[in-house]
Amino acid sequence: DEVDPDFEDPKEIFSAHWDLGAARLVEKVPQERRIEMDPGLLRIAERGWKLTLAQHADAVDARVELGHKMNLFHETYDLLVTPAMPIPAFTVGQDLADQDSQNDWMDWSPFTYPFNLTGQPACVVPCGFTELGLPVGLQIVGPRYADPLVLQVASAFEEVHPFQMPEAANVTH
Repeated sequence: DEVDPDFEDPKEIFSAHWDLGAARLVEKVPQERRIEMDPGLLRIAERGWKLTLAQHADAVDARVELGHKMNLFHETYDLLVTPAMPIPAFTVGQDLADQDSQNDWMDWSPFTYPFNLTGQPACVVPCGFTELGLPVGLQIVGPRYADPLVLQVASAFEEVHPFQMPEAANVTH
């Protein structure tokens, strides 16, 4: 069946947790060494330092609610299968899908981070290639604590659809 797990984009929920985590990480680095750190990580930490306790508490509550919605989803469906990414892979060394914008990695990876929030097992298996020869992944998501099921299904998929690494000369991107 093609179904929608029926939850709003949890980007703000994830961002609050991500930003606060980055802030805690950066705080452990001496001020004089932070110049050596990735500027993107420092920007994320800056956002984390600006979060209020109330904003963090709201994000925790929203995370619990998202987990509850996914628990209900899995009462009906054993697994959720999604693309790994909504866009093809981009050039090695490129951090953003569109280098000309300041988009966030969550903007181009909406299918993966929600399940980091809910604590659900997920596995990505290769399932083909784009017209340019770039790999495409299929994500298999299970209910909490169903890691063996997710891994069994991923293994079965790989048996039926074995991955064939393309010749390096055929990769044009």
